[in-house]
Amino acid sequence: MNIIQKQADFGRTLFEINQNAMQEMIRTQQENIQKYFELNVTFGQRLPEVRDVTSFMELQREYGATLWSGIKASTQSQAGILKSAVEETGTAVRKVFTTEAA
Repeated sequence: MNIIQKQADFGRTLFEINQNAMQEMIRTQQENIQKYFELNVTFGQRLPEVRDVTSFMELQREYGATLWSGIKASTQSQAGILKSAVEETGTAVRKVFTTEAA
């Protein structure tokens, strides 16, 4: 394989890696926004049940804990996507700079 073909393949591979990573990140963000709205609706529906400060504080604590666990899971998912993209890019770079045995 000549150098020009290697560079073209490398560019194509990088484009595909970036495109797939961005599509996955956008899909993940869409899911997270949907979960956020559902969470707010669920806890909004429970507000009429609140009769005193203690129950309000408990509801607020539960909402915060649920929100935090969702953010944590979302961040871990996005980090996994980025890690995978970086690993794929590393593989592509090594492939380009590996010399073929003649």
